[in-house]
Amino acid sequence: MKKAYWLCAVASIALPGSVVAQTTPTAAVQQTTDVQPAEDATAGAPSTGDIVVTGIRASLRSSEAIKRNATMIVDAVSAEDVGKFPDVNIADSLQRVTGVAIDRNGGEGQFITVRGLGPQFNTVLINGRVMATDNPGREFSFDVLSPNMIQRTEIYKSTVPQLQEGGIGATVNIITAKPLDGKAGAHVTVSAGGMYDTMAKKTSPDFSGTASFTNKDKTIGLVVAASYTKRYSAFDQFAIHGWLPGQEGVINGNANSTGLTAASLGNSAANIFTPRDTTFYHYNDSRERLNVTSTFQAKLTDRLLLTVDGIYSKFDVTSNGRYFGAFFTPRFIGLTTNANGTVNGFNRPGQQFLAANPGLTDPSLADQRVTVSQNDNASTYSNRFSDSYQIGSNLKWSVTDNLDLKFDASTTKAKNRTPNAFIVVGSLAQTAPRYDLLPGVTIPVLSNLGNITDPSLMRAHYSSVSEGRVRDQGSEFHFDGDYRNDDDGPVKSILFGMAYNQRHKTQTTADNSDTVCTYCGYDIPIPTSLLSPYTLTNYLPKISGSDKAPVNFLTFDPAAVLAYLSQPSVLALPRQGRTAAEQAAVAAQQLALPGGPFGLRNRPTQLLDVVEKVWAGYLNIGVGGPSWSGNVGFRVTDTSVVSSGFAQPILGIFVNPGDDNLNIPLGAAAAVNVRNHYRNFLPSANVKYNLNDRMVLRGAFSQTITRPTLTDLGVNNFYNGRITAAVSGGGNPALRPFKSTNYDLSYEFYISDISYLSVAGFYKDFSDFLEQQTLPVQIGQYTFQDTRTRNGATGSVAGVEVGAQLTADRISSGFFGGFGVAGNYTYVSDTAKRAANTNSSCGYNGLSPHTVNGSLFYQKYGIQARASYNWRSSFLRTCFSDYGQPENRRAYGQLDFSASYDITPQFQVYVQGVNLTNAYTFDYSVLEERVKNIQNFGTRFNFGVRASF
Repeated sequence: MKKAYWLCAVASIALPGSVVAQTTPTAAVQQTTDVQPAEDATAGAPSTGDIVVTGIRASLRSSEAIKRNATMIVDAVSAEDVGKFPDVNIADSLQRVTGVAIDRNGGEGQFITVRGLGPQFNTVLINGRVMATDNPGREFSFDVLSPNMIQRTEIYKSTVPQLQEGGIGATVNIITAKPLDGKAGAHVTVSAGGMYDTMAKKTSPDFSGTASFTNKDKTIGLVVAASYTKRYSAFDQFAIHGWLPGQEGVINGNANSTGLTAASLGNSAANIFTPRDTTFYHYNDSRERLNVTSTFQAKLTDRLLLTVDGIYSKFDVTSNGRYFGAFFTPRFIGLTTNANGTVNGFNRPGQQFLAANPGLTDPSLADQRVTVSQNDNASTYSNRFSDSYQIGSNLKWSVTDNLDLKFDASTTKAKNRTPNAFIVVGSLAQTAPRYDLLPGVTIPVLSNLGNITDPSLMRAHYSSVSEGRVRDQGSEFHFDGDYRNDDDGPVKSILFGMAYNQRHKTQTTADNSDTVCTYCGYDIPIPTSLLSPYTLTNYLPKISGSDKAPVNFLTFDPAAVLAYLSQPSVLALPRQGRTAAEQAAVAAQQLALPGGPFGLRNRPTQLLDVVEKVWAGYLNIGVGGPSWSGNVGFRVTDTSVVSSGFAQPILGIFVNPGDDNLNIPLGAAAAVNVRNHYRNFLPSANVKYNLNDRMVLRGAFSQTITRPTLTDLGVNNFYNGRITAAVSGGGNPALRPFKSTNYDLSYEFYISDISYLSVAGFYKDFSDFLEQQTLPVQIGQYTFQDTRTRNGATGSVAGVEVGAQLTADRISSGFFGGFGVAGNYTYVSDTAKRAANTNSSCGYNGLSPHTVNGSLFYQKYGIQARASYNWRSSFLRTCFSDYGQPENRRAYGQLDFSASYDITPQFQVYVQGVNLTNAYTFDYSVLEERVKNIQNFGTRFNFGVRASF
């Protein structure tokens, strides 16, 4: 095990505020050990009995109090006021914390990465409990929650035994408002506003409200918060769906050659990378979110406190896309590469070329025959309809002045439905389309496409429909004890407890995968009345080569095209080399299928059904002396997993007539049941030493685990692809938990009760790292690239965090005294050792070596404003993406702004801007010249008015 001697200081930006310094180490220990499930783990936040929040500075004050008084290493983001979180998205606020970066979906923050470890390696709790997720994994989707219901979010970078295990990167606890923490009486806060998206050029509504009541004696209270948002958005995209490594079939000639025979067929060099396709997209999205949360509290006696809370989220996303693209299959005319082995030029045969070279289509060539290039128009929809909730109750019994017992029970459920369709209508190219990757030009140039806007040339091709469903159910039961020792000895507290968690996740798939190629081959014309012209306007203007993109093409309503293709008379039209009688028989078979050729049929082998049961117990001893405090303890877990599903044998592998898609029929389904079981002992220790009343030194040691994501544990398998790109994948029920040994050291210097500096270093030593791997698997005469999660790498990550925050109120009491600046920098390095037969050149998914965050804020005279810039260096999205090749994201920076003005103490107007510089995301494979994905989501503005009563 590597030692962490070098761990040096780094800064985590502790957000400033007026902090009351601790008076005794004992008080600090008592404050910081109260990190119990479903409890108010303020870890030293002011406890005056009222929530005192008045904007940016109050938010920073509360967050700093949590950080400064904690024994462990923790950061926090607090609400600026009741129902007002710093950003319109929880993840957007978290990215301002040192070591935190986010992944976006549709321009909104969805997942977080902490200290280089992606969302699957971070545990997210709501009120100390796991909430079921609507996505296939364990990772929490922050976009399902509205920030108006959040009181604060805590990010634990070092662990303690009472925290739920599972977060190697961090444990994040989202805490909703509690009525007895607020003011007595009835209070209402409402906001009404809108959102404007520069790409969609539409305005949509944004409403939220919070109401609370607490009696005068503060023995009973209720708070209810709700929000409704509907956002219209759009984005442009350029995509290449993978770069195929290895040798490709070529035609030795040029686009004007004639009389070529089989002798002109050959192979390229072995170490080259060829684009799978070239596609140009535009998407229109609609996102509708409804959130409701409520908490009831009652002091049943002086020693009994009951808390019942619940949260509900409904989040619906509809996305419709239109694209033009060219799909590239061998053989290639005049293929050339650059010094990196990247293919930078070729033609694909068109009908005119093959007419001039009939010897290249001789039937005797079989799978080596030369096929015609195609120009494709696609219409797609990809929707996400999700519901989730969590309900919990907590009873705190103060048995004595020194002993608290807590009983907590909760249930949670999430479900998700994702209807999708991908319909291709295209034409066989008349000319020989040309592909060129020009020096200094980002987007490859497609030329010599011929007439791509003539509807009379359009033919049916590929038609895929599917619907996935995810169902996640869980229940938790916790018993926690907290004993506080008033003696002068070193033992200040003893925390103990046990927990039982059960989680059941299923994922089902229904599709028409057996009939997607009902019309493959471009044989059957599409009525021109179903087609209409389409134009990409102002397409990716910041990217070189976009001015040469084929922005004018054809589009269609996918439902209308499917309805036409489903007609018995159309299904009976001869194609794919069949006679009329043969086609009539095939059509009858397809019509007899449930739903016909485009009906949704359940796929037994895609069933994921995983039940996980976890027992846990812990002991944590709080210790302290005149100038130090800390804790030492352990957590023991016992995990059992049952993975259920079905297996179907491969009956054969055939090539579709007139196409190079593989047809893989499967045999009868047989039930499969796999069990797994493991135990873990997880020690941890934290120490805090007060060098003086301004300087704090912290150290931490722990061993942590991240369990495999539940749907990676399935017994499912799939097989598909083309002659030159056969792919397979599925689950792996034998996965083991990913383990890490962690060391942390930090130094904090509180210049004043506002200004703050800190330095921190961390080191994590890994084993049994979980990641997607692609390995070659031979099935019959074809080599399938098999992608699934496997226990692979060992290695480590190490890093430093440096941050600072200064406010001007100490040097000016006037206008300039309202200014403040904050900034932080994080550096992370990594080592990874993988099996010899895998790609060992890449590190860990989501790890940016450098992240920088900076903010300039102002609060005075009723004005609040903040400008924030967040930047992260390039990082690995996945080590094993399309065809087993790494996928990376280029460095990305985004500027956001928010401002508000208090018209009166009760009324406030506000505006927020997201991505003001209109930054694009840019993904590539190994080298930036091998572009994979460029997206432009534009800029979004929020505006409105808030009122409090």
